[in-house]
Amino acid sequence: MKKLLGIVVQGLLCSNILSAKILNIENKVLLEVPSSHKYIEYDNEEVRESIEELTDLMEGLEIKMFLVGPSKYVDFEKAILDGEDPMENKYVKSIIKKAEKKRFTNEVQQGKWFVSEAKKIMKKEKIDFVTYALVSNKSLVEIASEDEGDEAADMINELKTMNNSELKEKTKEIRKMLTLLAGNNKSILVNDDMTINLNKFKIAKNEYENLFLKSSGKMIYIMGPLRLDIMLNLFLTDHNDKGYLFLSACYVDCSKFNSKFDKMIKPIFSTNTQVQKTTSNISVSSDLTEQLKTLNELYKSGALTKEEFTKAKKKLLN
Repeated sequence: MKKLLGIVVQGLLCSNILSAKILNIENKVLLEVPSSHKYIEYDNEEVRESIEELTDLMEGLEIKMFLVGPSKYVDFEKAILDGEDPMENKYVKSIIKKAEKKRFTNEVQQGKWFVSEAKKIMKKEKIDFVTYALVSNKSLVEIASEDEGDEAADMINELKTMNNSELKEKTKEIRKMLTLLAGNNKSILVNDDMTINLNKFKIAKNEYENLFLKSSGKMIYIMGPLRLDIMLNLFLTDHNDKGYLFLSACYVDCSKFNSKFDKMIKPIFSTNTQVQKTTSNISVSSDLTEQLKTLNELYKSGALTKEEFTKAKKKLLN
């Protein structure tokens, strides 16, 4: 029973509204997230070794990986990464205690119950979605040319020369190629245990002429007797000669997941001018306390300098 629960916990971890705040990850990435969210950098030995396997493929390549999500989830995963036994977690213990009173007829029934209980806890604690962010010091073209050869790099360069109308047609071709094995223009058969059913799949340029790939859908992951259905959102782009990948997974309360993800990644290309516009718009709020709270979040995240914070705060108080 404990082994099965461990599989559920690891599956949810590895697959893996309040007022918003701007989260500034090491002065590299701006994300707009619920105020309950925070981030950590993956710096434990196991993750470092996995990243090093990628970076060893290309001289000078550096990749940093971050987890962004509700504080309780981030703290839980951080504790496990630091060596804590997940079976000693209070939530896991509560599920085990309930399970000991159950009479399961088979592993499938048992697995479904464990997943259901885990989702109940996540819903209660408002752990809806988490995001994995990867930032590289090389552009996607540089990485592709080293890993996949000139053909992949040439394709990205070709996409960069297209306008959005041309990219729309090219997207259809690429989607058809990715779903060729399934033959339904929808499913990507990753392996025997994993299938990704695409909903939206878009390659385009934003207002700053940055090429990006944005996709949403559902991942079906089979782990022995267990089946996990996880809603996904993905965003891949280049900015200032760096590569960015954001992968969000939603487990509960996913009806507004796509719009939350879109809102989260919107500030990625923000400039100081745009941040200043954000602070100037704070004054339309009806509650002074909330205005000051929002302003303070911007300052703590690093989106505002001390001078900008002091100036905006003085404007509010006056």
